[in-house]
Amino acid sequence: MNTIRGDALGAAPLANFFNTVFDLLRLRAGPQDLPSSQGLTLVAVGAYIALGVITSETIAKLSTDPAATMNEPFRSLVGAALHFGAIGLILAWRRCPERFQQTALALASTGVVISVAALVLLMQNDPNVAAQPMLALLWFVIFGWSLAVDANILRHALDITLPIAMLVTVMLLAISYLVLELLFR
Repeated sequence: MNTIRGDALGAAPLANFFNTVFDLLRLRAGPQDLPSSQGLTLVAVGAYIALGVITSETIAKLSTDPAATMNEPFRSLVGAALHFGAIGLILAWRRCPERFQQTALALASTGVVISVAALVLLMQNDPNVAAQPMLALLWFVIFGWSLAVDANILRHALDITLPIAMLVTVMLLAISYLVLELLFR
């Protein structure tokens, strides 16, 4: 009986983590609801980067440019470093750098779920079919959902309104895109 109880207690924090990630994806929680765990954050960021590399390579394989495939792993690493570095700088500027770990955990763990959804959708793409409107619509929905989730996380982390958080999210995306284009094109 003690073993079962011990296992149940050990599983509870992990179940709470997944429930909180689900709530983050539904815009009903903030990064402050996650545990402050350096190990969990490193695992989530590692999974986020790995899925970013896999997704980027899948997109590059659909491209006709052979040079694009060679840069994708490095491009994904630089993109993640830019994203998390910018968040760290903004949190430091707002004088709340102690929120970085939970914010990074929230962004990475929700990013993993959204990346898996995007990858599944990407696998449905047929390069022989010119127009796939339903696929394009679903891709747009996932993109919008990703922006909303990131904005919600930043709203809590930076203690700002949702419209301002959405503006910050879009600006970070645009700046990251421009820097990556300058570096890799």
